[in-house]
Amino acid sequence: MKATDDNFTQLIFSMRRVTQKELAKALGLHVSTVSKALKGDPAIARKTVERVRREAEKLGFVPDPMLSALASYRQQLKPEAYHATIAWVYNHSRREPMERFAGYADYFSGAQMRARELGYRLEEFWVGSKSGAAAALGLVLEARGIRGVIVAPQATLEKTLPLPWERYASVAIGYTLREPALDRVTNDHFTTMTELLETLHRRGYRRIGCYLWETDNERMGRRARSAFQAVSREFQSRVKLYREFQADTFLDWVLKYKLDAVVCRGTEQMQVLLDAGYRVPEQIGLAGYALDAKEAGLSGMQHNNSRIGAAAVEWVSGKSQRSQFGLSECPQRLLITSQWLENGTIV
Repeated sequence: MKATDDNFTQLIFSMRRVTQKELAKALGLHVSTVSKALKGDPAIARKTVERVRREAEKLGFVPDPMLSALASYRQQLKPEAYHATIAWVYNHSRREPMERFAGYADYFSGAQMRARELGYRLEEFWVGSKSGAAAALGLVLEARGIRGVIVAPQATLEKTLPLPWERYASVAIGYTLREPALDRVTNDHFTTMTELLETLHRRGYRRIGCYLWETDNERMGRRARSAFQAVSREFQSRVKLYREFQADTFLDWVLKYKLDAVVCRGTEQMQVLLDAGYRVPEQIGLAGYALDAKEAGLSGMQHNNSRIGAAAVEWVSGKSQRSQFGLSECPQRLLITSQWLENGTIV
């Protein structure tokens, strides 16, 4: 008789969409417990998660995407009401001069604005270099009930951040964090440099040089130099990496290869050329490869860093709503495109 009853129940459920409420009733659990279990929330015991998923499969339960969309829409109706905090984590000291990296402040401003629109509070945390600092931060986040983490670009490369990642919906900005392998959002550096070179070539430049700060190249995952070299034969271009900017060395390089355009970091190189008697852009063109939102002195590629920060918030928000906590088995990358700014330094 029991087998017949089970078959009848499955037949009834198969004729229409099974709700979470019905699934919870069949399991003898609260609806919220079932909802969290279906999302894999680490707060729910593993045995319970497996039991709920088995029963869901048995009854043919599938999530209703329209209800999920409605819930998301309702959350956006009152963006001023904070419903959670996202941690913006700096894996370096407050004393680090991060303004030396183009657009660094724009990441946070874009993230902060988007967080406010989605009803989140974005709060800054500094890890620093003291022993046990990461463990202490983990305790603070746990005590505050913070489940969303964005790791900002770091001061130096190849650093690690040992947090209990299984508790968080997390995303890193850029390539500076070596471990763990988080999902990342960053600029599409390879395409940015390629489009910059193609723009210069369309404008008639043929002897193009890229004066690339080595630290920038490393922080971009070496993609800037790779892109330049990939098209160097076609565009008769040259690339030079430098660690410390020296005016004499820069001018000697420009003169040696008789460059008619230089791709550089900022206005410092332009001032050196002007002081040396070059006319910009009549005699030599100048274009920036990593302009920030406030840069007004150069034509070139703006990296849309504020959009990168906003995208990081959107990603973490979505993960949190789906209870996607912990490290991804296959980390993903979201690449944000750049846009050309025209500021009169190329013809």
